[in-house]
Amino acid sequence: MTTDLQTAVSRIASVNPATGEVLGELDCAGSTEVHAAVARARAAQREWSECGVRNRVNVLRRFQQILLSRKREVARSITQEAGKPYVESLLTEVLVVLDAARFLIENAYPLLREEKLPHGNLALKTKSGRILREPYGVVGIISPWNYPFSIPATEVLAALVAGNAVVLKPSEFTPLIAFELQSLLREAGAPNDVLHVLPGDGATGAALVRSDIDKLVFTGSVATGRRIAQVAADRLLPVVLELGGKDPMLVLDDADVDVASSAAVWGAFVNAGQACLSVERCYVHEKL
Repeated sequence: MTTDLQTAVSRIASVNPATGEVLGELDCAGSTEVHAAVARARAAQREWSECGVRNRVNVLRRFQQILLSRKREVARSITQEAGKPYVESLLTEVLVVLDAARFLIENAYPLLREEKLPHGNLALKTKSGRILREPYGVVGIISPWNYPFSIPATEVLAALVAGNAVVLKPSEFTPLIAFELQSLLREAGAPNDVLHVLPGDGATGAALVRSDIDKLVFTGSVATGRRIAQVAADRLLPVVLELGGKDPMLVLDDADVDVASSAAVWGAFVNAGQACLSVERCYVHEKL
């Protein structure tokens, strides 16, 4: 019975929540696989960093073009695995990633270039200062199921364009779309080992937190975030924690009640209420 239980928990299944169809089954990455992936990412990161901002931006540009040409297919894959309506998959997932790629392509140079640092200390008049922006190294990302494409993709793109390598652990409920992201980036020219996707459950995430990564980005519950912060504090691992919460809504006296009530309903029920941001207005210029 113990052997059967161990076998059962070592695999995860991606299930279409609308139909119950099993889309795929994957082995959970164990501690050995996690540490091996981090080691391969570290070995690849130096060359990726040294290839220069221009080459990394070109990879993002090709990724953007490929994703734009396949936006409908990717949106359908998100809908199939996460269960959200196709329009939401397209607008809040695919188009968000396209826009994030655009931002990084346009701003990578000014954000990452060397910057002179002036000072007014007369005792250091003959000295000069500068800010050098260097990559952390290997960034670990643990992403959620509510936005299984846009959240990890925007984080991965930002880390990669800065010269980091990434080890991504997607939600156990939506692992397949993370592999789609990996495939798109590799097709765009990203070296295989600068992005690793590790499917798994909480044990896989815990192993990633304890591995030899240089920074961690986590999106999830407060309870899990608290445990991650405690583990990270032991070795001063830099972390970004986006945790659960409840957003208030302020309606002022001069507001249009019909508009405000519509916004309240939209904010409460979009993505089945599993959203971590508020949007007053959304303008889409691309013809879909």
